[in-house]
Amino acid sequence: MALDLLPIVDDGLFGYELVPDRATHTYVTIGCNAQGEPVVRKTLYGVGAPNALKLVAVNGHILSRAERAARYCTQQRDSHFSDWSAAAESAWACLLLLFPERPRRPIAVREHVHRCLDEALAIAHSHLAYWNPHIQFCGLPNEAQLGFALKGANGEHGELVFQRPDIWMLRWKAPPQAVYESWSVVLPDPDAASDATHRNRAS
Repeated sequence: MALDLLPIVDDGLFGYELVPDRATHTYVTIGCNAQGEPVVRKTLYGVGAPNALKLVAVNGHILSRAERAARYCTQQRDSHFSDWSAAAESAWACLLLLFPERPRRPIAVREHVHRCLDEALAIAHSHLAYWNPHIQFCGLPNEAQLGFALKGANGEHGELVFQRPDIWMLRWKAPPQAVYESWSVVLPDPDAASDATHRNRAS
């Protein structure tokens, strides 16, 4: 199994959604809340299958039609942890429950794109340190190519955009000032090297 990491800010949580390369109705996000505490969030999206078994009672209480409908829409459950190691262990445990297939094989985490994003954010911050803007992550696939929105405390705004193969563009408007910069980020890609090694072994 391979995992993509989607940076996301969602309902008070800032972190990475772990997106597997196979079908699932439950997604795991690891991140921190506004207090800086590590949190693992499980989000269940109802399948709505007409022939699926449906819950009609909880602890002997028959659910109303509205309560039953609510059970089959999006549900979230947060678990709080005292340290990041415990949160990471919990996130892996959630994935093991979601995908119990045997035999077990190592999980590949595609992290190279996020190492490049980290570098791009550091460079963008060096240009915008005076304003220290907030950046919004929506958790969309290939979101960097669409552009990350940047917002300042006093109406300043801009975006950070990735353009293939390795160019980042920063646009920032803080009247009467403006910042327009672009740069290249090229880092060794251990994900590609690992894939090549795997193909060589498999061939």
